[in-house]
Amino acid sequence: MKLKAFVLMTFITIATFAQETEFKFSKAGLTDFIVTNYDGSAKDNYKRALAWVNENSKKGYTITSSSENESLTIQGNKENFLCSKAGGTNVCTTGIFTIEITFKDGKFKFDALSLSEKPNNATTITAHNLDDFSEYYDKDGSLKKYKDDVPAAYESLFNDLNKSLIAFMDKKKKAENW
Repeated sequence: MKLKAFVLMTFITIATFAQETEFKFSKAGLTDFIVTNYDGSAKDNYKRALAWVNENSKKGYTITSSSENESLTIQGNKENFLCSKAGGTNVCTTGIFTIEITFKDGKFKFDALSLSEKPNNATTITAHNLDDFSEYYDKDGSLKKYKDDVPAAYESLFNDLNKSLIAFMDKKKKAENW
């Protein structure tokens, strides 16, 4: 009996302190941040992330603040973020995001700070609250009509950014150690 209680308490502790590895969309909002284990010093990974931002500057990625070898705050754009058919035409928006990447030896934290949308060929910008997505849900808890693409768009935007960073860092690391 004591063994079962110990195993159960261990499992609960592990589950409580487990860190997210992918962003998830829910009525309560987007996952606050994810942690990626990545071999290397904070200094080296910081430099690789700087190179990733420079590589993506043609996509509008810019550094809005930084603390050398510790963190980067980056703003960027994702064209065709959300698209829908309206009157036989495809209408798309551009996603404007801000992320923060914090580095420690052997890992980094990827934090989604903000997301706004701008319809293509328009000047209005709509800011989204990443901590509350209740606007997308009906009272019964189901996604509102015509909003079924929203969760995948949010998740893939931030998850794809993290994957792009990892792939770039892998490529840089391989080139450094040839």
